[in-house]
Amino acid sequence: MIRFCIFLLSSIWAGLFTLNSMASANDQCLAGFQMEPAALYQGGLARIDLQVTRGCRLEKVSFGKKTVPFKNEGQGHYVLIVGAGLKERPGKKPLTFHFLRDKARLTLSRQIQVKKKHYKAEYLKVKKKMVSFPPDILKRVLADQRAVHRVCNRIRPEIYWEEGFVWPVKSKILSPFGLRRYFNGKPRSPHSGVDLRARENTPIKSPNHGVVVLVRDCYLSGNTVVIDHGGGLYTLYAHLSKVMVKQGQRVGKGQLIGLAGSTGRVTGPHLHWGVSLLGQRVDPVMLMKLLGEKRSL
Repeated sequence: MIRFCIFLLSSIWAGLFTLNSMASANDQCLAGFQMEPAALYQGGLARIDLQVTRGCRLEKVSFGKKTVPFKNEGQGHYVLIVGAGLKERPGKKPLTFHFLRDKARLTLSRQIQVKKKHYKAEYLKVKKKMVSFPPDILKRVLADQRAVHRVCNRIRPEIYWEEGFVWPVKSKILSPFGLRRYFNGKPRSPHSGVDLRARENTPIKSPNHGVVVLVRDCYLSGNTVVIDHGGGLYTLYAHLSKVMVKQGQRVGKGQLIGLAGSTGRVTGPHLHWGVSLLGQRVDPVMLMKLLGEKRSL
């Protein structure tokens, strides 16, 4: 709370936002704005804290063409997170706030810089069957991908998560997010999560409150669970040896959801942990840095 008050006093700003023709600068509704980090990188995300002046109400936020759900923390303090996919085009992207003040509507916008990021590359020589799939296997792989994509693109306005995400398992990162892999010289999709070291049957926990929206045995990711934390934020868990939750079940922060394993196409037991924000895969490490358990205002 002290940290937030300090940034409010230091960030009473003028000119950061531009007003459209619907209102004048005298109708400004924002008393404070903080974005961390100050720029978005491909595959990254940012936390935004807003302080709204008394008499104004934040009604809607959009980033580019997407509506961004937000948390109302009370006393005019709002929190939201925005992200950029690995294939997001570098450049400026509009972040727009819609307010209601005394029946008048006010729109404020600023440009958010999306920057290019270079991820490490890994070149591997593997068996031919690891590069291409026979038709029946390819059909299953594509069906798995569509199922995950479908649930992660549903955006609930309700937000279940709270400050202080916890790691699903506290261990070493074996393979980082965004790693570009080449099998026998052919490029594969960049690594869409992080691989965490976990022995067979290591307990795996939900990092925050949410609803289980998918439990599926996938060809590549094995026993897979997807949790909806609300507001377009999802987490994914792959290669589980055992799933201990059911689709549609509500889970709490730190609740056991399954055991680590080596199901699917892997060389050994570990946990693949992914994070999706508004349909885009983003770096789980960034999520923990911005909203993790050690962070406090």
